[in-house]
Amino acid sequence: MIKSRKIKKNNKLKIVSFFILGFFIGIISTYIIIGSEDSTHITIIYSSEKASWISVAYNDFLDEWEKNHPNDKITIDLHPYGSSDSLISILNGEIFPTIWSPASSIWMPILNSKWAELTKSKTPIVNISEAVKIIYSPIVIATWESINQTYNIKGFSDLYNLNLNPNVNLKMAHTDPRLSNSGFMTTIMALSTASGTPSENLTMNDLTNVMNQNWLKVFESSAVMYGKSTGFLATYMEEGGPNTLSIAFLYENLIKDIYNSATGGKIIAIYPEEGTLYSDHPFCILNSNWISAKQRYVAEEFLKFLKETRTVESAMKYGFRPINSSITLDPEVFNYEKNGIAYNITVPELNAPKDGDVLLRIPDLWLLCKANG
Repeated sequence: MIKSRKIKKNNKLKIVSFFILGFFIGIISTYIIIGSEDSTHITIIYSSEKASWISVAYNDFLDEWEKNHPNDKITIDLHPYGSSDSLISILNGEIFPTIWSPASSIWMPILNSKWAELTKSKTPIVNISEAVKIIYSPIVIATWESINQTYNIKGFSDLYNLNLNPNVNLKMAHTDPRLSNSGFMTTIMALSTASGTPSENLTMNDLTNVMNQNWLKVFESSAVMYGKSTGFLATYMEEGGPNTLSIAFLYENLIKDIYNSATGGKIIAIYPEEGTLYSDHPFCILNSNWISAKQRYVAEEFLKFLKETRTVESAMKYGFRPINSSITLDPEVFNYEKNGIAYNITVPELNAPKDGDVLLRIPDLWLLCKANG
């Protein structure tokens, strides 16, 4: 859905590139922008799980802009996208964002690499050092309170061991790593556990190691679905109950949304004892010839607004944590008893692999090891 508002002043691992696959299996989204000639128009492409917060921030920003710039007009189009889908659509020339905000910084070097291959340009489309990071949400194991009382799940190793037990019938899900950030990050975390290697130090040898692949096949063996959207998985779990889906890998902020409304009990966040990757939602003003100086200025003003304390505090209401540590967490939101999410994260923070080839081949590893693969 597009939001637009105008205001005044403007063994062997098979290598199959998931980017090529994405050209065929991704849903192609196109849209037409219609705006007045005297309006400065910007487009914001963002990961869908932060849609509620972005919608509120968008309206607040436009109100403030109109108050401070009564004689200018701007038009802002908001468009939620999966992180991988948006990357592929930028490369395909299907979308032309002014601001691009994937769910994680993992995607920035991938877009730069693929952009350089495509355009032969030496100028990266994303200035990684200039990306604005405001909020974050860790990947968690979502499970039912009743199921965890039975199995006492602490992390990935516990899920692996439960899958080896013929008397246990878990029904697990995460998103497709070719299409969604949370599935991508879950596979990195699982590989790190399988290999015993810190995620940032993973190499191609870890991906091609047969023992690691066999571990991942056991881990994935309880998967009953691989969704395209993390939000869809959360809703599916919420509405289906424990007999439909017992385990899902979700963003922490989504647990807050479904904790009290789930059919069949309460869904809680388990923070994997092996550690978790954070989705840090970078906001990137792209280096591209479709962005004018005035558009860049409006985009910069929008990002300044997002960084304001009051705007960040509004994000907490939706379960996002502030990157600015001087902003105090809301204990009414980050409350295990009320919302199923912890105030303090006590497990290690993991980092994305440094090796770009590893990042590119993670979806290929999943294709080899996934359930019914």
